[in-house]
Amino acid sequence: MNPNLRHRNGKLFIDSSQLVSDSIQFSYLSEPAVVGDAQVFIQDYTGFLDNQILLLEDFGAETAEIVTVNGTPTVNTGCITDAVLVRSHPVGSKVYILDFNQIELSHTTTVTGSKTTLTTTLGSGLVALQADTKIQVYNETEFTTGYYFARYKHSISGVFSSYSDALVYGGWDKNTVGYMIDRALRDVGETLSEKVTRFDCYEWINTCLKLIQGKLKRWPEHYSYNAVLGQISRGDNTTTMPTDAYDTETNKSIIALRVGDGDRLQYLSPGDFDSKMGTALTTQVTTQAVAAQTTLEIDNSYDFTDSGSVSVYISGTKYSITYTGVTRSATAGILTGVPSSSTGSISVTIPVDTNVWQDEIEGIPAYFTVRNGVIETWPLADGSNDNMNLYGDYSKVVTAVDSDGDTCDLQRFDSVQAYLTWRIKCKARGNGVLDQTDGYYLTYKEVLNDAIRTLPSNNVFRIRPSLNRIGNTRTSLPSRFPPSDD
Repeated sequence: MNPNLRHRNGKLFIDSSQLVSDSIQFSYLSEPAVVGDAQVFIQDYTGFLDNQILLLEDFGAETAEIVTVNGTPTVNTGCITDAVLVRSHPVGSKVYILDFNQIELSHTTTVTGSKTTLTTTLGSGLVALQADTKIQVYNETEFTTGYYFARYKHSISGVFSSYSDALVYGGWDKNTVGYMIDRALRDVGETLSEKVTRFDCYEWINTCLKLIQGKLKRWPEHYSYNAVLGQISRGDNTTTMPTDAYDTETNKSIIALRVGDGDRLQYLSPGDFDSKMGTALTTQVTTQAVAAQTTLEIDNSYDFTDSGSVSVYISGTKYSITYTGVTRSATAGILTGVPSSSTGSISVTIPVDTNVWQDEIEGIPAYFTVRNGVIETWPLADGSNDNMNLYGDYSKVVTAVDSDGDTCDLQRFDSVQAYLTWRIKCKARGNGVLDQTDGYYLTYKEVLNDAIRTLPSNNVFRIRPSLNRIGNTRTSLPSRFPPSDD
């Protein structure tokens, strides 16, 4: 948990409501508590302990107050407070356990610079949280530039929360989550509450980002060019899809693939790819084999010929192994009759999970497919292509947000702004009913449609990595985007 911090007109604004939103433990007063009491009685003492911080009633209530527990709470003694109550609270009032009761404010000249605590009422940058307000205001007059940070503190244990995101003097940029939330609330005349929480806003923004990317999977601002996805190795034709690709299960995120400075690989559907492989088979070694061993234990042996040869690749070197018989199994096959020496024998240690091939083809990879989160290439890389980089141009997934300092990584972030405002309005004033005739929703749709319509249709990107293009005179083929998502 880190604080939500705002800066506007020389004031720092601290939103305390998240401390209640994040509180998973609370109870209710079982008896009225009045001014001068040194204890409070609650309905359920489970989880209530010595040295805890309690909030009586909700942040923002006129009679809310914060107290600390002094002694182990019991049914007989209640929660003994370290000071007498200064306000009265009726029976049934909520009693929250808070993680923190103070906030530390600090300043830096740069985002990563050394932090200097502000001069505050409690000293050392500390400000006591006030229970009777949701948004605490601190008049900041020490600095006129730079960045602000905040973190919560537990006054008894001395434990701090993590720092907030760096808040630039003057407030968040327009494409930041914090700005979007503030702007949306101002536009509809609402404030954060139990009905509309900050975490609701994060969720709605993320929902909108997913909807937008669902409309068009390949947004230019989310392209990653010339990314090294891995290396092509002899005997291994698989590379894991990048984890930040929009779609890791199919080719829809892939714009282009290249091996080294080679030509663009041609995509084939999994079925066509298997047809291109012809009679080539592959499985893996089940049990480590050593030199002179006369059997080779493999996973699935059903499709291998009754006798013949297989290939294994160890550190870029191809080894051919002959055999005269097969024990058939889907999980524990055995190639038998392997010579103990000379041609066709096992001459090196073959580790578990080493690929075993039959009827494979080596050369320059020219084709690829994607399935189960893996890129498969064909033919197998030969010695001249071993350990060359597999480069990819692909579309990344939109980055989810979870804090006010996060930015919306869309050029037309105003569509997200309109969507967020619409969701807040529907929740606050329409009991959560999503009115798709509302002006804010129509604005969101219009901006999104404009963004899609105005994307360039003739964008040309280089299909070769700049790292390896020196001296290469072959012509790169242009590619147009965005292609159909069908």
